[in-house]
Amino acid sequence: MSPGHEIDYGALIDGSIKDFQPVKRLWSTGARLVCWMLLEAAILIVAVWLQGDDNLRVLFHNSGQLVAAGLFISASIAAAFIALKSAIPGRELSWPQLAIAIAVVAAAFGFELAGAPSNEIREAAPTSMQQLLGLAALPWLSLFLAVRRGVPLQPEATGAAVGLAAFCFAFALCQIISQPILPSSGIGLVLSCAALIALSALAGRFWLNWIAHWQQEGVAAEVSTSKWAAFNAGTAFPLALGASIVALLFVLSPGQHIARVPDFDLAIEGYEQALVDFRSNVPSTSMETMLTAYVERGMPAYMWDFGPEGFTLVGGRWNPLPDGTPVTYTWFRGTKGGVMCIFRQTDAFNPPLLAHYERHHLLFYRYRGFSLCLINVGGYGNFISVIAAPMPLKQFENLVLAATL
Repeated sequence: MSPGHEIDYGALIDGSIKDFQPVKRLWSTGARLVCWMLLEAAILIVAVWLQGDDNLRVLFHNSGQLVAAGLFISASIAAAFIALKSAIPGRELSWPQLAIAIAVVAAAFGFELAGAPSNEIREAAPTSMQQLLGLAALPWLSLFLAVRRGVPLQPEATGAAVGLAAFCFAFALCQIISQPILPSSGIGLVLSCAALIALSALAGRFWLNWIAHWQQEGVAAEVSTSKWAAFNAGTAFPLALGASIVALLFVLSPGQHIARVPDFDLAIEGYEQALVDFRSNVPSTSMETMLTAYVERGMPAYMWDFGPEGFTLVGGRWNPLPDGTPVTYTWFRGTKGGVMCIFRQTDAFNPPLLAHYERHHLLFYRYRGFSLCLINVGGYGNFISVIAAPMPLKQFENLVLAATL
């Protein structure tokens, strides 16, 4: 930041008066903030449209994640307001304002960690920086250009506030399209985000520092300034805007953000194969005979009956994995699809670190266009069950609960 006594305002006026020309009136801070908030709302709508509303249902069932998303959005709006206000000379960013924004971000992470199981806090991997950059690029560019319409006297601090606003919004968006952001790998995620915000501050130093450019003197300085302005207005902005939109749509596209879950893949592959050709290799004339065959092969006598909900038992298969792990596949067929239920022996119950919610000790997920229910089958040794069906999460939840309760 350049102290006020080092700025020769008389020299600034003398050096820049020749460049004065009519310009469009600068919108008020509130009006520009509302426009940026409308952009945030539009991105959220696009995210829900591309991802479906099942992720919102998962979010609303997780109070910690929901509060964290709200706090991240609040922090992004507060930081955006600070950045826009600091573009007006005399209304520079203050340390108390920055401290409040950082405190809200810390509270958001606190709520998220408080609502997560201890094993998730210990084992979760850091969020992909590529994903975070893709979500933050368009909000950052839009806010940066809005701030650039003013004259920040603290370009580095203003650039940092722009970066904080954009990345807080990206964190909030991650709550909707992906698993919660859990900084469990030490301080790696915090340091990475701090580095990205520092880059935003560096961008502010180069492209928000109008005072430094106006203080340049001589013909060479004028030519340099002209090229700098033309490059940003005529070339960099359209290219950056297009790239940020492409990056955003790529990250929001279904399937880009989900880590692979072998047990879920196994159930989905079993479902897809059953649609083509399902052949029982155990007696399956009734639920009782099928369960007897499963028990004889060391599997639990535990199964859901979806018959009352309009699904017919087609049959069951006992098909161990290549490493010898016992697995059963039970296929129920309905008029508009089916339900696949697998049982697998496991060493320990470790739920995947994806967004989910719990009902009656059943964990519900959305994954690869399927609704899935994960159950730890107690009293029969170490077994898990995965129920899979390509139907909306609400309908799937009602189906599973009706067969369970």
